[in-house]
Amino acid sequence: MKRIKKCPLFLILVISSVLFTLIGIIGKNSIYKDYEYHFADTPFLALTLEGISKGEYPWESFRYGSVIEAVSGALNLPIGGGEDEALETEALVAEGDAGSLFEEAIPAEDAGEEAASDEERADRTYDFVQVGEEYFDDAVFIGDSRTVGLFEYGGMEERCDFFAKTSLTIYDVFTEPIVKDEETGDKITIEAALQKKQYGKVYLMLGINELGTGTTETFMTEYKKVVGRLEELQPGAIIFAEGIMRVAGTKNETDPIFNNMNINERNEAIEEIADNKKIFYIDVNEVVCDAQGNLEKDYTTDEIHLKAQYYEKWKQFLLSKGIIREEK
Repeated sequence: MKRIKKCPLFLILVISSVLFTLIGIIGKNSIYKDYEYHFADTPFLALTLEGISKGEYPWESFRYGSVIEAVSGALNLPIGGGEDEALETEALVAEGDAGSLFEEAIPAEDAGEEAASDEERADRTYDFVQVGEEYFDDAVFIGDSRTVGLFEYGGMEERCDFFAKTSLTIYDVFTEPIVKDEETGDKITIEAALQKKQYGKVYLMLGINELGTGTTETFMTEYKKVVGRLEELQPGAIIFAEGIMRVAGTKNETDPIFNNMNINERNEAIEEIADNKKIFYIDVNEVVCDAQGNLEKDYTTDEIHLKAQYYEKWKQFLLSKGIIREEK
């Protein structure tokens, strides 16, 4: 023992020989499998030294083993399986496919992380942000005469599509042929138009004309059906459920049907369907009403519709209510 301690070089040589011998044993069927080897007259150490002389270093055996393991996993083969399985794996490696399969096999963890990210995106809620007018480039607005006014005076007609008509209601929104088909020139329904083109945002304002029909419950039953159909037709779109714009003070006080109490009741019901994931509730009344909650009398001539110059307020309000979702 004392002699060994006095001869560290000898100790290193012994350990190296043992280590290289073990590597030769491990690598004889993998990295060194093409080398000529005769058990009787060739020590395993010679395999390792021959490999080093040819530029195939011992750690290559571990790398090769990793490739075999990855390929086996990609093929759903048990490592160390039957002969046919081993031959198939070796053939893939020999043909140069191991690299690509190895790359495909590794992302198993990444795939799990990506799936988790997709779930997180699906569960994530979003806050409103200020956006520029280019935000409307992939938008469509659906509504009644008030949305017609936004089309005529909002300065947005070159950027987005408007499927709007005076007296349109939640009950006939998908049955009225109001959209001009660019291919045929014929009028088609909004539903048919939405089947022809995909949008990034859908703005929906309907409800003023329906105040004299049914109850809030019957209105919302149909409203939910429409929103559900919009989700089917536009699976990638953000849906903005717009609150019904209120009426001015005199109209509110004198009309038993078209008044702000009824409007507010329906707006509260509309707001409840928003999940802040894909469906968002926005209420333009925030910027067009007075302190009493009535439509500003100076903003309207008939106490229902905005004057031309005040549609800009509506547009600016929309620009303050942008939703930016993460890209996949």
